[in-house]
Amino acid sequence: MFSLHYSKNDTSLALDSLRCFAAQAVCIGHGLSFFMPQLRGGQFPLPQNVGVLLFFVLSGFLISHTLVERSKDPQYGFQQFFIDRAARIYSGLLPCLIAIAILDAATLHFIGDATISANYSLRTFLGNVLLLETYRGPLEGHFPRLPTFGSGSPLWTLVIEWHIYLFVAAIFFLAARRMKSLSLIPVALFFGQIPTHYIFGALQDDGVGQSLFLLWLGGAAIFVLARRWLPSPGTSLAITLASAVIYLLVARPYHEYQPRTYPLLLLFVFGIVGVTQAGRLLRSDAFSKIVRFLAGYSFTLYLIHHTIMYPAFLLWKDGGWLVFAPLVILSNVVAAILAVFTEMRHKRLAQYLSRLAVR
Repeated sequence: MFSLHYSKNDTSLALDSLRCFAAQAVCIGHGLSFFMPQLRGGQFPLPQNVGVLLFFVLSGFLISHTLVERSKDPQYGFQQFFIDRAARIYSGLLPCLIAIAILDAATLHFIGDATISANYSLRTFLGNVLLLETYRGPLEGHFPRLPTFGSGSPLWTLVIEWHIYLFVAAIFFLAARRMKSLSLIPVALFFGQIPTHYIFGALQDDGVGQSLFLLWLGGAAIFVLARRWLPSPGTSLAITLASAVIYLLVARPYHEYQPRTYPLLLLFVFGIVGVTQAGRLLRSDAFSKIVRFLAGYSFTLYLIHHTIMYPAFLLWKDGGWLVFAPLVILSNVVAAILAVFTEMRHKRLAQYLSRLAVR
């Protein structure tokens, strides 16, 4: 029986490990791009882009699991899904946006930068709070083309994730509850705009972000398939290793968002699920706690690291290891401290919002 419960197998721990890996890959990848020019554009794909792609696969898998499993309770509907997702997203987003505003203000005051200055305004800040920046879709002509706020360039993927969440959930409950959920039709129409664009479209003309919704749906397909059939652990391990090796051989720097490489990432995650569903092999409580802690601040790290590194990039571009290593460590430390009081408490926030909704 397929399960993501920690006590039954290693799948949840493996998925948390992948989440940690993806966040660190984005952080390290941007650090390399800022401070290690000799490692840019080498033989292997850029870590930051691979990290983003893995996030979308994991998101599709885990959101599908949440919808299918929690909707078995007839009391669980779109409202509770929205509250849970909003608490998860905004517990990290709002503190990080405030931190970005403060750090960017200091950067502008002491160093100055035209890029930050152009994207640093109350209008842009509020657009980022509402997750409407970099809007793409059939109705994009009716929305102001807002950039990501200040130096927070990784925020562009969060907009796509949020709209996918609400679009997929609206469609799911429309299908599952039918007449009881007709009010979700406008929700599906509005939040379906961005996912529709990202079936084949991209963030910009060079292909960045191309077909991210298809990749997300691939993650959802992994969940659907895994519930019904998984290969043996040995075969799953072979799938994991083979897909990883072939991906590294096929994917090229600055071309990671080519959909032809996405099936290899999906096979990689599918193989990991197959290996780890066999049972509990990693029984170290200490290791599990470390992984969960790292996963607990991965979202905050993803959102804040670029802003932490950017002033150093302006001062010491191509600064080498002596700048790169401390900035990666500093980004992790700041993200961990911030997340302890914000992201890691998202379940408490969801409970509080649920109580308010009942009132």
